[in-house]
Amino acid sequence: MKVARLVCSALTLVAIGGALPVWGAPPSAGAEPVWTAEQRRHWAYVAPKRALPPAVRERSWVRNPIDAFILGAIEENELTHAAEADRTTLIRRLRFDLTGLPPTPEEVDAFVADPRPDAYEQLVDRLLESPAFGERWARSWLDLARFAESDGFKSDKTRPMAWRYRDWVVAALNADLPYDQFIRLQLAGDEVAPFDQAAFIATGFNRNWPFEDNNKVPGLSRQLMLDDMTDTTGAVFLGLTIGCARCHDHKYDPISQKDYYRLQALFAASTPKDDFALAPPFEQALRAAVEAEQNARIREVKHAMEAIERPFVTPLLAEKLALLPPEVRKAYETAPEERTVVQEDLVQQYAPQMTLPAAKIEGAMPPPERRVWSALGQDMKALGKAVPPRERTASGMTDAGREAPAVHMFHKGNFASPGEEVGPGFLSVLAEPVTGVRFPASASGTTGRRKALADWLTGPDHPLTARVIVNRLWQNHFGRGIVATPSDFGAQGSESTHPELLDWLATELVARGWSLKAMHRLMVTSATYRQSSVPSAKSLADDPENALVTRMFRRRLEGEAVRDALLAVSGELDRRVGGPSVFPDLPPGVETRGGWDRSASAADRNRRSVYVFLRRNLKYPLFDSFDAPDTNVTCPERNVSVNAPQALMLLNSSLVLDHARALAGRVLEEVQERHEPAQLVARAYRLAFGRQPDDGERQRGVRFLEEQSGLVSERAGHPGASALPRPSPDGYDRAQGTALVDFCHALLNLNEFVFID
Repeated sequence: MKVARLVCSALTLVAIGGALPVWGAPPSAGAEPVWTAEQRRHWAYVAPKRALPPAVRERSWVRNPIDAFILGAIEENELTHAAEADRTTLIRRLRFDLTGLPPTPEEVDAFVADPRPDAYEQLVDRLLESPAFGERWARSWLDLARFAESDGFKSDKTRPMAWRYRDWVVAALNADLPYDQFIRLQLAGDEVAPFDQAAFIATGFNRNWPFEDNNKVPGLSRQLMLDDMTDTTGAVFLGLTIGCARCHDHKYDPISQKDYYRLQALFAASTPKDDFALAPPFEQALRAAVEAEQNARIREVKHAMEAIERPFVTPLLAEKLALLPPEVRKAYETAPEERTVVQEDLVQQYAPQMTLPAAKIEGAMPPPERRVWSALGQDMKALGKAVPPRERTASGMTDAGREAPAVHMFHKGNFASPGEEVGPGFLSVLAEPVTGVRFPASASGTTGRRKALADWLTGPDHPLTARVIVNRLWQNHFGRGIVATPSDFGAQGSESTHPELLDWLATELVARGWSLKAMHRLMVTSATYRQSSVPSAKSLADDPENALVTRMFRRRLEGEAVRDALLAVSGELDRRVGGPSVFPDLPPGVETRGGWDRSASAADRNRRSVYVFLRRNLKYPLFDSFDAPDTNVTCPERNVSVNAPQALMLLNSSLVLDHARALAGRVLEEVQERHEPAQLVARAYRLAFGRQPDDGERQRGVRFLEEQSGLVSERAGHPGASALPRPSPDGYDRAQGTALVDFCHALLNLNEFVFID
């Protein structure tokens, strides 16, 4: 289906330019496809049914119902589950899974020594309440939301307020905002809670679409925005590839082309709003009064200038207007208060082309008028400098008014070939009736359409919404979804490996008030999650893909977690939560045409990776090496590769070497006998991996330090012995080439550093 979607998009864009002929008549009113009973019975379109956990032979292994469902399938296939992982492995797994950070040696010691029978559950609860939980899980949601802080395409202009949406996601997950409300605010926060600042910021979900600001095809930018919002909503919340129905009825799933445009009509009035005021009401009122007076004076001067220049500018603008497409000319000729949403978009889009340089205007006027006009221009500049400082604002989405422009189907997805007008509605295979949906009036002056969509998606009996999100949680905790295609629950998607378990989890989410933290806790406290990643020979032979979850997957860390781990173990991590994005150092030679203003503060440069500025056209190199996703489209599952550039990045990057130096300095500070190689090796292992080195690792480490640094000779007073780095007032010495730095650098390059068992 990915290929089909790309083909549809390519046809749309190429046909717009006129390079492709249009065959056949535009789509018109007619009979829609009739879905068969078999199509309607597809498991994903039927409301989840809560099954009882099956009876199992090994009842002592079952810690919660998840285990019964998993063990039932394991026993049915005459296999065995893996043994429970040791506590050191479990805390490292949990810490990365729930917070994205490694455990400290002290945390490992405390957990290993905790005699309480519920020590594990207590650890889970502490991690779920950590601010780092929201930072870790926001990253997964931001992948789905195709979050970025720039437009993409050639200009890749920065979106200065986009970070507020990221912070909203972090805060919402930390507060355990119920998932149904999480959806409602992101799709329609301005309609659900019209005067709530946080609710408006949540609508940034759909402000994340990529935008080509130099697109000159009238109306195309707006259509691409609607396509993006429709496709993303279908993929993220419904787990369906509805984008395939943009050009034709879906080839595999019961989604008609008319269904696609019905859903799109729910967004028809949507428009970005990047100046939503965040100041308190009194401050806003005071500023409004000052601005009103200022604007009145500016209008006076502007009108005076326009009166002088009008006779000379009108012919020049007429020449420019004659070169524009007919629909753009019509938009300009329509009074501003009478323009439709589409016409207003066209006026904004073509404003740069209709702007005349001041020098050209001045040159068209005779000297007497020019002198007066120039003097007024100086007054205008002075008034502009007196404008109050810009207030705090947020970006998001709203409606342009209570009325939505018409939405038309496009023949084969061709924007240049509109056909039948389509009213708003839902997918016909999931909703009865499909159309005739009531849209209650909104206090925010919007259409109410997006709120109706959110209400439909969050109905307790909706067949897809709860299933899709619990499957995403399972995928992130266990390495593979119960449905292995997390954004395709359709006919071409993977079959559910444990359908009864998936339905049980979906109904449990609703029963627990849509609490995501409750589902996280349920999953990670199961015996299934606590398994070792070491398989039995029979399980490996009979279940090589681990579809039955006979063991835990051994998983590689994401690029963000790798960077955070480097900062954490070296003692450099700044734990501040929220705020504008930061710009850490880039490796030498990285092209920065898109703009990368390095943060002046070392503390800012060392903040968590979720706060690193996310530019569409310039991926942070470490993240890119470790399979960072394309932010132009929703990403349900990151690629996981093991390749040479990853090893070369960790081995050769000056940034990683800096972390190795910091780790070496930390080891020296925390070891009492800093000239005892065994203590240095042990502390370095504990900081890097949360465990003690085994005998072989200790011996090799000690031998390396003694041979490379001359520690044996130094202890004997040998005058030519080299010295290990000494702690500086900043806590470490940055001298290169020392043995301990090399040793720490080697540890950061081991597989164990970037993998969790």
